[in-house]
Parts: sequence; C-alpha cells; structure tokens
Amino acid sequence: MRAITMRDTTLTLGEVPDPVPEDWAVVDVKAAGVCGSELHFLDGMVPAPFDDFVLGHEIAGVVRSVPPGAAVAPGDRVAVYNFVGCGVCTPCRTGHESICTDPRAQLGWTANGGFAEQVAAPPANLLKLPDSVSFEAAAVLSCSGMTAVHASRLAGVEFGQTAIVDGVGGVGLMVIQVLAVAGLRVIAVADAEPKATMALESGAAEAIVLDGGEGYDELPERVKALTEGAGADYFFELVGTEASMRGGIRSLARRGTAVLVGYTEDELRIHPIDLILSEARIFSSVAASRHDLEAAIALAAAGKLSVAIDTAYPLAEYETAIARLRAREVRGRNVLVP
Repeated sequence: MRAITMRDTTLTLGEVPDPVPEDWAVVDVKAAGVCGSELHFLDGMVPAPFDDFVLGHEIAGVVRSVPPGAAVAPGDRVAVYNFVGCGVCTPCRTGHESICTDPRAQLGWTANGGFAEQVAAPPANLLKLPDSVSFEAAAVLSCSGMTAVHASRLAGVEFGQTAIVDGVGGVGLMVIQVLAVAGLRVIAVADAEPKATMALESGAAEAIVLDGGEGYDELPERVKALTEGAGADYFFELVGTEASMRGGIRSLARRGTAVLVGYTEDELRIHPIDLILSEARIFSSVAASRHDLEAAIALAAAGKLSVAIDTAYPLAEYETAIARLRAREVRGRNVLVP
C-alpha cells in the first residue's frame, strides 16, 4: 500500500507492506485529518516512535477485515478511536481511556496511523458511522470533535454562562459549537478577521481579533468590556503560548475555570495571587474517551455539530497540506484522502 512514512523529522510518500495484524481489524482509509499535532513531530517536540512511522491520528474509512467475534463487519463505514488502552487500569475501567496508565498503543502517535491507504486498529476502537456523516467529517470528529466534547464535560459547563475560546482552528471551531449547543455565550479569540468570521458563523456570540496572535495583555480588559466588568466563567486555551494562557486566566470571572487543551512547549508563569483572590481553577484536558467520540458523532448526525473542511488533498499533496497548516492558512481542517 501507499503511505507517508516518517524517519527522524522527514516525511516520504512510498510503498510499504499492508498491515496484517493477528487480532486487530484492517480499515481502508477514506480520510485522515491533518492536525496541528503533526507539526510537533516534524519540529522534533514529539519524537517518532520508530523509523518509517506513519502519522495521522484522525481517521475514518471502511472496514476491510476483522478477527472473529468483532462487532463490526467488512464494508462498515467507521470512525477510528485512536487510543488503545490496557482495559484493566482504573482510568480504562471508568471510561477515561486517554489517561490509561499502561496504554497498548495510540494510532498516529506510538503506532502507525492513517496517512496511508490502510490502517490497523482493534475492532472495539471502530465506531459505526451514520450515512449522514461523511468520512472527512468523521476523521476530524475523531480528534477535534471528541476533544471539544471531553473538554466541555470536564469543565462542567452550565447553561447561560460565558466562555472564551482562544484559538479558532480545527479544535477551536468544535469547542465553539459544543459550547453553543450547551447554551453558553461564547467569545472567540482569533488571530485574523477571516477566522473571527468563521467563529461567528460557528455559533460564537462575539469575536475578539488579536492580529497575528499579539496583544494578549489587553485581553482581560476587552473581555470585561463585553461582560459588564465580570469576566468569563470559562477560558478554553488552544493556542498554547505563555502570553495566551496568562491573558486568558486573567480574563476569568470570580471562581472562573481555565481549561488547557493545546499542546505547548511554553511554560506558564503566573503569580499565585492571580488565582487565589478569585478562587480561579485550572483544568487540563487531553484528547477524549470513546464515549466522547460517540457523542461527537451523534451531534454531527443530528446536525448540531458541523466540520469545517478547508481542503481534501490526495496523499501525493501532503506537503502542501502541512505547509498551509504551518503557515496558519487553514480555515478549519485539511484532510488527506488516500
């Protein structure tokens, strides 16, 4: 099969052996999202687990083969949940697979992913897709969508409250929609006017534009101007710079909650008094559970969660997809369609 393989920090499109797992299913990949996390590999922040590794953790396709006793069958349209937990630790047994203490694999992170014509995955990680949900949408839901659901649940959001969503990329657009469906007033923070427009079209009530991602020291006052001086009840951080994290925390109302989602190499330095006097809380959120992906797919099938696909590229044009991601030109998400 054709696949995009990684050695050190270099990607190459070529032929590799088809997957032949003993107890896993094989899926013909129909769409694979190009996530910002791919840049962490290419920049050396996250090392490739082995030579000729296949990136791509946002995957949807058609089942090709399954081991005996599987709940899915060849020909089924599926989304692929990328975490393969041990199944026996407390997080796994309580529906928190993404923080498994002894994970077997994570597709596109520690095991070969979906930038290929085929991918192997445990049958239990394959979720059947309604006909109304496209492969391209399902691939993005398998990261951005489920991440948005998980972060919102973790924060305990409540109807009628106000939330800042900092970063209008693939995940940010999903968070905006999930919060709006839950009945929150969303203030989006974008680094350009076109992204602010997308945020408003996705359900944000207001959008603040910080051109080029500069000016986070002004964010608290701008948020307070929109909230009668109170600040926001929640701050969802998807940008990952020290300035954005600190600016968002300082934009919170009393007893407000900051939810850190975006991966970053930046450190957060903030004086404890900024947290103590207002009893602010900081949560962290990593990916999601299978249940969160099921919820994201159900929301999409009901027309309550839409996926903004910028461009669908064939595997041969992967360099363009990644270059546009790095240049922050993508409006929503790019996908590869093998």
